[in-house]
Amino acid sequence: MDTLEVSLSKPPQIADGVSMWEWSGSALDEGDEASKWFTNYLGKPSRLVRFNAAVETRPVDPVYARGHNIMFSDQYPFLLTSQESLDELNKLLKEPVPINRFRPKYFFFLFFSLIPCLICVPLP
Repeated sequence: MDTLEVSLSKPPQIADGVSMWEWSGSALDEGDEASKWFTNYLGKPSRLVRFNAAVETRPVDPVYARGHNIMFSDQYPFLLTSQESLDELNKLLKEPVPINRFRPKYFFFLFFSLIPCLICVPLP
């Protein structure tokens, strides 16, 4: 499959009627070349869009993060997990799952020192 290159500059086209989860509004359309690439890859009509933060807002549920906005993420501005959490989950499953099933924004490998040093505090 051909490589798709998408410019980091603001696209000139606007796509109206975009919906993601419970939100709907307008978004910046990345153009026909990107649309064709995704349509071919997914096998159904598709458009690549970017959240238009200049004219749209999508607030986070105030129960979880009052005063913060998100774009096209599921619900929260940050999703983090660790290799250790994934390892523990996979011990419980018949077939292990890869980390990309969760789409975390931050993926940590935890390191605990058992030898005290100037920057480490040992955990019990």
